[in-house]
Parts: sequence; C-alpha cells; structure tokens
Amino acid sequence: MKSVSALWSSPNTDATNSSGFSGLPGGYRDIGVGFDGIGLYGFWWPSTEYSFENAWYWRLYYNSPGVNRSSYFKELGFSVRCLQDY
Repeated sequence: MKSVSALWSSPNTDATNSSGFSGLPGGYRDIGVGFDGIGLYGFWWPSTEYSFENAWYWRLYYNSPGVNRSSYFKELGFSVRCLQDY
C-alpha cells in the first residue's frame, strides 16, 4: 500500500506498492493544532461513515508494514483518494 518514496521517513517498513495504491505520508490536519505527521503517516477517509460524528479511516505508518482501519471525528483533515469511472 505504501509507495517506495523518499517522502516517507526511514525505515519505510515493507514499502513495495504491490497493491498499486501508492500511499504517501501526507499526515493530517487537526483543529487548533495545524498539520502534523507529514512524512510519518498517511490517513485516508473512505466513502463509508461510522456514525453521525465519526467516520472510518485507513492509516499507514512509516515503521509499520500493514494498513489499519479505525474511526475518528470527522473534523480531522485526512487525505482522500479520487477514482475515475470508465
């Protein structure tokens, strides 16, 4: 899921981009704090909602091999993935 890119902090564990997703470490935006985690984390909102106040998100970490799913307040600024319909 993670891209093989110098944008990720080292060690960029198990970055192979074998899935074709090419995840980059854009970090996130937190209300009142600003941007954080650029180079360390990648967070993405999917199209599914968890509840009225929370949404699911997917995350990648520079030092972890897998992708994780959790939910959090919708006020956070995470990346989105745009897909083109053919």
